[in-house]
Amino acid sequence: MQAEISYFILRDVEPWEGARVFRLTGDPKVTRYMGFRTHTDEAQAVALIERYRMDASTRWFAVCYREAPLDIVGLAGLEVRGHAATTSLMFRSDWKARGAGIQFAEPFAAWIMTHPTVWRLWSYVHVDNLLGQRATVRTGAKPEGRLRRFEFFPNISDEPQDVYVYSIVRDDL
Repeated sequence: MQAEISYFILRDVEPWEGARVFRLTGDPKVTRYMGFRTHTDEAQAVALIERYRMDASTRWFAVCYREAPLDIVGLAGLEVRGHAATTSLMFRSDWKARGAGIQFAEPFAAWIMTHPTVWRLWSYVHVDNLLGQRATVRTGAKPEGRLRRFEFFPNISDEPQDVYVYSIVRDDL
């Protein structure tokens, strides 16, 4: 799968790109609020790629700048179940500073909502992830509330953590 979204290309990520993915998954600043431990080697990045290549409903995609389609600057997670899609984004630290996350997230959300069966796009953000919360709101997502002890963030704690839930529904567009 490949799609052009704003200045970016969204495409399948391949197991042979483990080193490129490890630039993200091995960076504690990038993975702090992700649902997996920061990777310590490239093999763990390859295992992550392989795991999500086998799941039909949940996929991780490479986000590349259009001018450098092999250079992975971010990863976009997408899970579609019925009429609802869930997203998760992570960008390399050097691209976060350039605002790539928000430049990608808004058109990515709009692109997802063009799918004929998707009526709801939602995500959750750790309650302490203020940058993630601001970026999510800037995509047009509306806050829906706090879910207590909802998700594990193993780089923070071994206990489930609270999150804020955000959504965009077709009526918002």
